[in-house]
Order: sequence, then C-alpha cells, then structure tokens
Amino acid sequence: MFDKAHRSSYNRLMADRDANKEALDQVEKVTESGPVFGEELLESEELRQQLREAKERESARPKPDRE
Repeated sequence: MFDKAHRSSYNRLMADRDANKEALDQVEKVTESGPVFGEELLESEELRQQLREAKERESARPKPDRE
C-alpha cells in the first residue's frame, strides 16, 4: 500500500500526533481545577492593590469612537 518513504513519514506523523495527544491530556489534567486569574497568582497584597487600581484606571479610560 505505502512505499518505504511514505510509511516512514506516516510513522513520524503518528508519533508526533501521539505525543501531542499526551501533552494535551497532561494540560487538561493540570488545568481541570478551572482558570486562575492574575490577582490569584500575586502573593503580595501591595501588588494585588496595584493591579486592581490599574484595572480601574483602564476601565475608566474613555473608549475611542469607531466609525
């Protein structure tokens, strides 16, 4: 059905696909607890406050009009 060159390419493709599937499974397992947002990753209360203030400034900034 396949010559030697095609079979070799097919085998590499399947190996890559298996490795990608394994990596995806690992990521899903690690992240099944749900998303973690920036504030949750900050250990310092001062940094959390700075982030909240920056978000407030950003949301208060006027949005440009789009035509």
